[in-house]
Amino acid sequence: MSEQTGISVIVVTQREDDVEAISRSLRNAGRAAHCQWVQDPRSLPDVLSAGRAQLLFVALDGDLERLEYAADVRDRLAPGLPLLALDGEAGERAIARALVDGAQDLVTLKEPVRLSSVAVRELSAYWTLRKLKTSRVENKALQDQLANLIDEAADAIIFVSEGIITNLNRAWLEQFGYADANDLIGTPILDVFAQESRPAIKGALVACNQGKWAGHKIEIGVESSDGSSLSVQASIDSVQDDGEPCLRISIEPETPTVVTPALADHRHPVTGLFLRQHFVDKLEETMRGPAAPGVTILAYMRPDDMDETRDLLDPNVSDQLMLDMAQLLRDSVKPNDLYGQFGGDVFMVLLTRGTMRDVNAWAEELLRSIRRHVFEAGDKSIPMSCTVGLAQLDRHVDDVNSLMHKAQLAFRNGRDDGGDKVAVTEKDGSVDSGVPAIAVEVIKQSLMKNGFRLVFQPVASMMGKSRRMFDVLIRMVTEDGKEILPADFLPVAQENGLMKNIDRWVIANAIEFCVKDRPTQLFIRLSEESIPDRTLVPWIGTQLKAHKVPPSQLVFQITEQNAEEHLKEAKELAHQVKAFGCGFAIEHFGTGHRPLQVLEHLPSNFIKVDGSLMEGLVRNREIQRRVRLYIESAKSKNMETIAERVEDANTMAVLWQLGVEFIQGYYVQGPEEVVLETA
Repeated sequence: MSEQTGISVIVVTQREDDVEAISRSLRNAGRAAHCQWVQDPRSLPDVLSAGRAQLLFVALDGDLERLEYAADVRDRLAPGLPLLALDGEAGERAIARALVDGAQDLVTLKEPVRLSSVAVRELSAYWTLRKLKTSRVENKALQDQLANLIDEAADAIIFVSEGIITNLNRAWLEQFGYADANDLIGTPILDVFAQESRPAIKGALVACNQGKWAGHKIEIGVESSDGSSLSVQASIDSVQDDGEPCLRISIEPETPTVVTPALADHRHPVTGLFLRQHFVDKLEETMRGPAAPGVTILAYMRPDDMDETRDLLDPNVSDQLMLDMAQLLRDSVKPNDLYGQFGGDVFMVLLTRGTMRDVNAWAEELLRSIRRHVFEAGDKSIPMSCTVGLAQLDRHVDDVNSLMHKAQLAFRNGRDDGGDKVAVTEKDGSVDSGVPAIAVEVIKQSLMKNGFRLVFQPVASMMGKSRRMFDVLIRMVTEDGKEILPADFLPVAQENGLMKNIDRWVIANAIEFCVKDRPTQLFIRLSEESIPDRTLVPWIGTQLKAHKVPPSQLVFQITEQNAEEHLKEAKELAHQVKAFGCGFAIEHFGTGHRPLQVLEHLPSNFIKVDGSLMEGLVRNREIQRRVRLYIESAKSKNMETIAERVEDANTMAVLWQLGVEFIQGYYVQGPEEVVLETA
């Protein structure tokens, strides 16, 4: 009988009036009851065996053994069934004795309200207990089903609690060559990952434990039982295993690449990288497309002394060197980079980064990886190095051939200079060629006719702080609606003394944006020309007052290099800005000669760690040490930290471990994806 259809009540008493009184009390309390009268306690076992009872009353009638007997029968045949003793009086001592003898309480017919209240209380507890037991049974069944599903899953899965492996499935054992789960259970989780992957996985685990990791996937190296390392993509989630909270690391099985005959014609037979013609076709396609923010670079790379190395090896084993080299290249690039293999040992990469510093950092980190890697060829272990030539794409001048020629020329210069280095051919055209990419008059007209627009790149909190923060970027828009990136017009403006005017245009329009959108903070960069401008801050104050915008919404930022070269003026500017109520930040931090000394002089609210340090952060312990030092130094001065140009989950995970508070970059959201126009 269910809770909704009525209560099945057994009343053990010699008086039928007791049964009626109990039924009436429950009915008055809004509980329909079906009471069954049991005169002889000895028939109680047969009644309870039917299994329908939900409440049991036992009248004592001066016979205390009757209660003990009923409680014993109840415990054997209907454990958990609430039992209430019924007597003429219900004093404290009598209630205590009834509880000792097995009843849930002692009630009297003289107090029907208390009787019904106690009965309802015990019924509620009984129903809750039954539901709990049912839920536990169902939950156990579901856990067993889930455990079977996990064990049979194609994904390799491992469970972690407080940094220790607590469980894993069959797919993990098979994928990484272990015979038994006990080989790994109880060991530290970091031990199963390659050394260079540990900072990223540790940061991701910490973030997930704190509920700050939302579906990101990271690229990591997992060590097999034989000591080799396999690069995989992993997901991390907060789950329960065997009823206990833990973290789950899942690795999807690698999907075999289906190489069609047409695609096979485009790939190198050994490394699988794009061959020359297909790479060139893709390069032309990219160059015809819209310009990406930042700098676009073609890298030409070739192992040093490869001809001599091949002479030392059997022809059938030297290909392994190229396989290893191709894998190191794959590990270094971003998803949107284009890379291929020209001939036997020449590789090319087309990559876009925020600045040339980022590109150089990428190349230097690649060379470091090659130097550290042990190349195996047959029974020989061979150290190798590489030279990388870099050429910056100038869309106003370059075609495919000229860009490739510049990259090859840079490589030759680096090789002739001893090799094992990064050599750069600077961007051609522009002002150096005598043909400026954007004429000065065009920039002046844009200032007069409001021919610029702002775009806003989000700055995301790593710690869950609810702030709407944006980095302010500028674009020039031609009369036909074409967008021109800053790299194509700011150098011209700088050489012709127009940067102060552009700075003020940006500030004025950023303030208008604050009126419309009310962001928490906007980061506005000031050029080198504006740093000594004593009229700037009073002008900013006038603009803020006119638009009734709180000064705290604006954060003015200058580069570390400009701060270092104009330290006195920068210090005065920072004090003025902060005294007025605005924020102050140092961007591109960590690229100068004395970054920590700059911190001592400039009273900043933020430092923005330069994006070039993100290129090698995941694998390079020295870069991790430097970034940690910058973060700790800033925090000791109550400055908040932002990492620039974060482009992947691995970098974000390491930054989490290092304690960075905010990040910005294309992994968060690129400014080209969300454009908020001013009037």
